[in-house]
Amino acid sequence: MDYEQDWPVIRRVLEAALEKLQQFRVQEGRAMQQELEQQCAVVRTNLDRIAERAPEVVVAFRDRLRQRVAELLAEFDVQVDTGDLLREVSVFAERCDIGEEITRLRCHLDQFGAFLEEKRSLGRKLDFLSQEMFREINTIGAKANDVVIAHGVVEMKAATERIREILQNVE
Repeated sequence: MDYEQDWPVIRRVLEAALEKLQQFRVQEGRAMQQELEQQCAVVRTNLDRIAERAPEVVVAFRDRLRQRVAELLAEFDVQVDTGDLLREVSVFAERCDIGEEITRLRCHLDQFGAFLEEKRSLGRKLDFLSQEMFREINTIGAKANDVVIAHGVVEMKAATERIREILQNVE
């Protein structure tokens, strides 16, 4: 077999195959980028709902606590000091304040979106950010004592898990 004579044909076939492979990778990359953006939008939508709901959780807790204390102490004809009640509510409010986590998660989402717009390989950075997003979501879930927020956390976890699965195929 004369390779030198056949080389031009082999080269054209290889170049065509490589071009098709590159086109496929670009197309696949665009599809993955779209899916990542959609999942980030799911996280952001639920995060916005949670951020809106968060202040109501403290108010609802205060009201429930006041009612429970009043019911329990009514049996013994004892009055509750408003200062003590406010102190307990403020301790709870500090413990369940998710404002910091909401801010960090928004920053992670913004950075994730910025990385998606770049035209270079950022798989490891995106993977790291998705892990950080998952941590913030877990912290929100652990701190917030509310069914509505818990539902949003479940949705955000599912979307973040889909993001992590997609990123397994990113260089």
